[in-house]
Amino acid sequence: MKIRQGIALAIAAAAGLALTACTGAPAAQSNAADGDVSGTITFQTWSLKNDTFTPYFTQVIKDFEKKYPDATVKWVDQPADGYEDKVLQQAESGELPDVINLPPDMAYSLAKVDMLLDLTQADPDVLDDYVEGAVSAYSYDDTEGTFGLPWYLGTELNYWNADLLKKGGADPDNLPTTIDEMFDVAETLAKSPEKIATIASVPSPKGVMAAIADEGGSASIFENGTFVFNTPEAVRIVERYAELYKLGAVSPEALQGAGTSNSNINNFNKGTVAWTTAGPNYIEQDLSVNAPTVVPNVRANETFGNPPLFVQGVSVSNTSKNAATALAFATFLTNNDNQVDFVKLAVGFFPGTQAANDDPSSFAEASEIDQQNHATDVAAGEMGSAEVPNPPQYTENMDGYAKQQIALAITGDISAQEALDNAVEYCQQNLAD
Repeated sequence: MKIRQGIALAIAAAAGLALTACTGAPAAQSNAADGDVSGTITFQTWSLKNDTFTPYFTQVIKDFEKKYPDATVKWVDQPADGYEDKVLQQAESGELPDVINLPPDMAYSLAKVDMLLDLTQADPDVLDDYVEGAVSAYSYDDTEGTFGLPWYLGTELNYWNADLLKKGGADPDNLPTTIDEMFDVAETLAKSPEKIATIASVPSPKGVMAAIADEGGSASIFENGTFVFNTPEAVRIVERYAELYKLGAVSPEALQGAGTSNSNINNFNKGTVAWTTAGPNYIEQDLSVNAPTVVPNVRANETFGNPPLFVQGVSVSNTSKNAATALAFATFLTNNDNQVDFVKLAVGFFPGTQAANDDPSSFAEASEIDQQNHATDVAAGEMGSAEVPNPPQYTENMDGYAKQQIALAITGDISAQEALDNAVEYCQQNLAD
C-alpha cells in the first residue's frame, strides 16, 4: 500500500472511532468562538523547541495565560523526522493535540475525515486578517470549510546573473517577466559567442503549466480527481526546453540534479548559469556565504505567473474538549504581533497576516546588501497573489519522478508526450485516497 494512501486510510478508520465516541462533537465545535476560554489544551509544534524558539513560545503561552487566567497551555514539540507518522499515531489513538502545527497537505488528510475544526463555521470572521492565498491552502476541493490558520510563509523569486546576461547580449535592466521571455533570453545567450547557459533546473509539472498560464491557459495540474498536466500545451513547453537543451541553454548540472533539492541553487552559485529560482533570503543566507563573488551581479524579480506560496499553519482538533480555548490560542499565536515576532526569529519567512506583509520593515531587518533588501520587498509584494503551487494530493515523490521524466524528454531519450504521460500515470497510481 502506498505510504500516503495508508496514512489516509488509517486516519479515516481512527477518525470513525474517535467521532463515534463523541457523537455530536463536530456540531458543538461549530460554536467554539462563543465558548468559555478555560481548561487545559495541548499545543504541538514541528521541530521548533530549540534555543532560538523556546523563549518565544514560552512568552507567548505566558501572555495567553495572563489574558485568560482560567486557561492552561501545554506545549509539546515533535522532531522533524517522522512527523507525519507521529500525527498518524496521534489520530489513531485519539490523542490529536488541541492545537497542532500542520502544513496544508497533512491537514488535508485529517480534514477529509472531520478531525479538524472548520474555521468558517467556528468563527467566520477569524480568517479575514490572513493572507488570502494561505487561507485558500487550507480549503480543499473535496471538503467544505477551511481547516488552518496561516502561520509562517515562504515563496520564490527569480534570480539573474546580470553579468552573464550582458555578456550574452541580453539587457540586465529589462529582466524577463514571463517564461516565454525567459526562453527568448536563453536562446540569445546560448547562441552568443560565450555560449552561456541560462536554465539551472528541470521544470516541475507546475512550472510547465505556469508557462501555459502566462499565455492565458489553465495552470491546474489536478482536476476532479485526475492529474491533467499531459496536455498538448504542456508537451509544447517541454519540447521548447528540449530545443534549448540542444542549443546549450540548459546546463548539464540541471539534468544531473533533476528531482533533487537545491540543485538549481548550487548550480547558480557557480556563476556559470544565468537564471534560477530561490527563496526571498537567498542572497544573504546562501549566496553571500557560498558564492560572495556572484552577489554584485545578482538581480531579483517576481516569479512567472502566480508566485508560489509555501505554508505552515496551525489547526484545531475537532474533538478537543476545550475547543473555545484551542481556537482562542490558535488565533492568539497567529495574530499580527505574534507572527511578526516569530518571523524575526525565522529569518527568510514571511508572516501569515496581510498587515505585516503590507509593511515588510515590520519584520525584516534592513540588510547591508542592497539586492537583498530589494528581494525582500519583491517577495512581500508577491504575497497578495501567491498561491500554493500544488494540490495536497501531489507528493514530493510524484514531483521527483515527474522531473526525472521531463529530464529524459529534454535530452531526447523519450518524447515530451511520453514523459508527461508516464508522470501522470505514476501520480495517478500513487494518488492518496
